[in-house]
Amino acid sequence: MAGPDVEVSPSDLRFRFQLNKQLLATININNPSSQRVAFKIKTTAPKKYVVRPSSGVVESGSNVSIQVIMQAQKEYAAEFANCKDKFMVQTTVLGESEQIEKDTFNKDVRKDLKEYRLRVTIEGPAAPPSPVPEANEADDEATAVRSAAVPPAAPVLPLAPTAAAEPAVDPRVRNALDNLHAATVENQQLKGQVERLQRERDELRRQLDSFQLQGAALKTGAAAPQQAAAAPKPQVPLAIILLAAIIAFLLGHYMRF
Repeated sequence: MAGPDVEVSPSDLRFRFQLNKQLLATININNPSSQRVAFKIKTTAPKKYVVRPSSGVVESGSNVSIQVIMQAQKEYAAEFANCKDKFMVQTTVLGESEQIEKDTFNKDVRKDLKEYRLRVTIEGPAAPPSPVPEANEADDEATAVRSAAVPPAAPVLPLAPTAAAEPAVDPRVRNALDNLHAATVENQQLKGQVERLQRERDELRRQLDSFQLQGAALKTGAAAPQQAAAAPKPQVPLAIILLAAIIAFLLGHYMRF
């Protein structure tokens, strides 16, 4: 039986290479169906990437974001230009109270197992600034030399400053954003687990109450015969015994006369 289709995006994970920095990408899994879906992330280069979380459950009508972190690299290797790394997302349907186990993603066991493949693209680092001075810079240097040789008759107005390059993002800010995103994903996972545990707790309470009622009924039924057997036998009152003795004495006394 084929499982429900989930939406996995993007189909191409893109990383902008930077030396000695971790690179971040995100995989989104959307489950529009009415069934719970388990997922697992695999890669052809497990030593190069960290996936958080690598497996989990997407509840019906919800979505999950998975962080893919590329470990910091010391150089831009030649093979990065034609990266052959790949990721695969496996999905399968889970029952209402079913948990992820060893054979959850076994093809021989799960006939509804689906696989989604993602490519990896590593974009090269930005080109460094050219060491050759521009034409206007050379003219400025020549003007400065001439000005130093001949004192100016009038003060020279300073040149207008060129537009500053856009400042790079502080690594601490980037790390804080990455940590916040990871915490949000883990919070969603924990919230789903807490709700599932609460449902299981309520079900166990109902079962326990039922067992206690059945046990009380059995104890009541077993105690009734014992109480009937243990009930004391009726005893003859002492006054009747004394009256019978007096009557027997009088009859014996008058029969002798």
